[in-house]
Amino acid sequence: NDLIPSAVEQAIKTLPKRRSLRVLEVGAGTGSLTKAVLPMLPSDQTDYLFSDIGPAFLSKAKHLFSDSPFIQYTTLDIERDPVEQGVAKGSVDFILATNVLHATADLKHTLKNIKSCLAPGGMLMFQEVVRRRAAWDNIFGLLDGWWKYTDTDLRPDSALLPREQWKSLLNECGFTDVGCFHCSPNDDE
Repeated sequence: NDLIPSAVEQAIKTLPKRRSLRVLEVGAGTGSLTKAVLPMLPSDQTDYLFSDIGPAFLSKAKHLFSDSPFIQYTTLDIERDPVEQGVAKGSVDFILATNVLHATADLKHTLKNIKSCLAPGGMLMFQEVVRRRAAWDNIFGLLDGWWKYTDTDLRPDSALLPREQWKSLLNECGFTDVGCFHCSPNDDE
């Protein structure tokens, strides 16, 4: 969660002064990424949509971020059409996600939905575990989302994709200037 806020901070510098910034966090969960990103955002110019598939996380987040009035909260299932759930097509500058994309059934479909939300020049920034380990299957294998994937042509044995495969998939799905950052070559994320 340290790298995404830095990337957001750098990206904000390229925006025109006083322009409103629209951020959508997908699968925001406990708000750990939200907490890390908020200090980088100009509170008087930001509209932040904190979303998760379940309402339980939303009520906790409302309490946790009650001092940030520019945050709105909504349930959002990124596997379904975002427009039907209240996110206008092409309306978001930054879409953020942490370890949530792999927990969808079909990554190409999920990325299509995400891309539909992005404004021209908008950016998707996400963090995912990319190295498969037996321990991950043993720990997270108890969660429904870990085995939810149905795109076995892309992910035959695991919900996780290696870094290079992510880059290739993003390009295939129409994302441009795809890049990757990590702390060191041995990192798992």
